[in-house]
Order: sequence, then C-alpha cells, then structure tokens
Amino acid sequence: MAARWIRCVDCNVAVHITDYDCLPSYYYDQKCAEVIEKPMDDEAHFMGGHKGHTMEELFVVKDSFISEGRYGEPLKISYFEATNGTERFVVKGWREDINHAMAYEVIPGYIEMSFKREAQADEMRRQLSEEIKDPPLAETAIEGFIQIVEKVVTQFPVSDRIEITAETDTPLISHCRLGDNALRKIMTASKKIFDVGEWEKVEQFVYQNNDYNEPMTFLLKRAFTVKREQGATRTPEKVQSGCDRKAAQGT
Repeated sequence: MAARWIRCVDCNVAVHITDYDCLPSYYYDQKCAEVIEKPMDDEAHFMGGHKGHTMEELFVVKDSFISEGRYGEPLKISYFEATNGTERFVVKGWREDINHAMAYEVIPGYIEMSFKREAQADEMRRQLSEEIKDPPLAETAIEGFIQIVEKVVTQFPVSDRIEITAETDTPLISHCRLGDNALRKIMTASKKIFDVGEWEKVEQFVYQNNDYNEPMTFLLKRAFTVKREQGATRTPEKVQSGCDRKAAQGT
C-alpha cells in the first residue's frame, strides 16, 4: 500500500498512513517482568477519533520539506507543503516525547523562504595563515582579501544554479561553491593588495579550497516563515538558522 496523507477538514489535523501502521508496539511491564505486545492501527485510531468528520487526501509538494532542528534531533519541528488539488497547506509535524507518535497540524497557507550568503571569514583567515608561511601574508592583506570575498559572496545570485557542495548538521545551512566568474572577480580585485608572488599563492589557495566545506565555499543560510492564508488568527513565525538565533540572543 502506498503511503497516504489524510486530513480531517473539521479539525485541521492529519495522519500519515503507511504499511507500518498496523505493526504492534512493545513495552516492558515491570509488574509482570516481561515484554508486552500492543496491537496498533494508526488509521483506525485516527478515523475513530474523528468519526463523522470530513476527510480528504493531501498530496505532498515536492522539495518543500524544511526543518528548524538538527538532522539528528528527534523532537525537532518539521514543515512541508501539501495540496488537496485546489488549496495549498503547510503541514507542521512534531512530537512531544521521543516515545510518542508524530502529530500533524494542517495550516492553510504556504512556506516563504529567504536566503543569506555568508563568507567563511574565520576559516579563510586560519587556512591562509596555515598554507602560506614562507613568507607569511601580512594581516592587513589577509583582512583586505577577506573583505573582497565577503563583497563578492553577498552579491552572488541565489538561484537554482547554486551548487551545494556539503550539508551541515542542519537543513538551514549549506556549503556552496563559488562560480568561476566570482573567483575571477576576487582575484582581479586582489591584485591591489598582493604583490605578484603573493597573488599567485593566493590564487592557488582560492582554486584549491572551493569544494565540499573548504574555506572558499560560502554558507547559504535559509530562513522560512509559515504564511497563513487570510482568516488565520495566529502571527506568522519566522525560523532562522541556529547560528543566526545564537547571534541574535547575544546582542
């Protein structure tokens, strides 16, 4: 049986129906000192709890999944968009306890994404000092180079053509490769702060450290807001990357 999403229209909650919903659960009974099997049927339980209500099937919008927690966090809140064929919804999923099943709220609306690009200044500073030593680059030259990279990164277009080279431990932050045009801009502007020998070493550094999570890759930070359709009473909630939340709390 293919997995399905069923929405209770009256209550705006949903259940995810899969082949595993009828598998039993097990728990340890301390009084009997034995493991007890408990029959399960999530679909029947959901339908029984919403008896007489209007039901409809929802279809997940491809590539709309997003989460505000780390990948390994079992209690994180996740969101995705779904449709019944005519209306658009955001499905919010969470669990109160690791031993509880996921609960799903259906919110009429959509997910609005925003993006911020950030150069890895600390990593560039550290790696330049590590790789170029004989002689080392002047600190003022390194800082000038980082400022050039930061300017190019902030102007780098956010589009489907961005090449993600590595993920972090959260879906809200990814490492992305700088394109050849961006690298040429960086190196052209850098001629003003390095002599010929230094410039050649920096050029080698730039092209050799623009993959996976290396210093020349930039961070693409996502934030999203659940936008409720007209008639909703709750205020939209903006979700930022973990790094941005920490920075905001420190100000």
